[in-house]
Formats: sequence, structure tokens, C-alpha cells
Amino acid sequence: MGLPRVLLIAAYALALSACAGSHPAAHYGPRGFWKPNRFDHHGREQGRWRTYYDSANTHKQPFTAGRYRHGRPVRTFLYYAPTGKLDHSERYGRDGLCEVTYWYPGGQVARRGGAQWVTGRNQVPRFFWFGPWTSYTENGQTTGIQTYTDGTLTRAETYEHGHLTQVETYEGNRRIRTETYHDGQLLKVETFEQGRRTGTTNTL
Repeated sequence: MGLPRVLLIAAYALALSACAGSHPAAHYGPRGFWKPNRFDHHGREQGRWRTYYDSANTHKQPFTAGRYRHGRPVRTFLYYAPTGKLDHSERYGRDGLCEVTYWYPGGQVARRGGAQWVTGRNQVPRFFWFGPWTSYTENGQTTGIQTYTDGTLTRAETYEHGHLTQVETYEGNRRIRTETYHDGQLLKVETFEQGRRTGTTNTL
């Protein structure tokens, strides 16, 4: 149970930096800008936008590729790992809604879910996950489904070989209930308060 929770926490932290407006390339050292990168008269990103891991003189190692419309990302944004492989993509629709997909190096879907990029006059841009996020093995089998409400994890399901094995429920980023399953049957229910287990019920 410890490993899935660590992965969930790491994924949640990654979400805070995995959006077109956060410029996480700074964590990897110098970057350059391709000449078409421009701003509108309010100083917001506008049009085609490219960033790079390497210097402005070489532009050989891409970091991001996408488009902005008055500071808001539109269409599809692509993010590349330092190895040059596609790391994740964001496909934007109306009102800043987007589908985020993380990719394995071989091109298979690793994780996918919904998010929203909120901007506006006199407000700080905000990017958050919502709804179900599904994780997969490289052969396409589901390993987990995490549900987010306004960027906060509320439910986490774990699967092994296609079968549900555990459901964790969260309130305010704290786990309050864990259900354990085997062959589709509920085996055990545990309850928690302030991170401490307060009760255990065996159902079989």
C-alpha cells in the first residue's frame, strides 16, 4: 500500500508543474526561445511557442511545443523529456479544459485524465486536475484510477491483473478509509483520522 501512495503523491506534485503556463524547464538548466515566441500588448504569450533545454544558439533539444492565445494555451501542447522522447501532451478545448496524457518512451499511454487551465484579468493563472485519471501498464492494462475534485485527490483505486484490489478515500488530502478486495469481494475496511487508523472491520 505504501508504494501506490508514494506514486500518487509524486504524480500530484508533478501536476503542479505539468502545465503550459508553469515553465518547468527552469529545473533542467538554461533554455532558449525560438524567434516566433512573441507576446501581445498586455505582455501575454501569443502564437506559436517553442522552448528548449539547450542554449538559444543551438535549439537542438526541444522542451515544449505549442500555441498560446493571449496567454492561454490552445490546441495541443507537447512536452519532451531530456532524452528527446515525448513525456506528456495537453490537448486543450474550450474554457481552458484539456486532456492530459503521459507517455511511455515506447509511445504507449502511461496515464490520462482531465485538467483545466484558468486565467483571467487580475488573477493568478491556475492549473488543476479533475475527474478520473487512469494509469496503465505498457501493454494497456489498467493499474489505477485516481479521482480529483478541483485539484484535490478524493479517491484512489488500485488494480492488479485487471482486478480491483484496493480503494482509498481522501478528504482534504488525508486518507479516511481503505477498502481491500479479492476476486471482487470486499475483505476488509479500515478507517483513519488525522493519518492514524481508528478502526478495522473484516467482512469475510
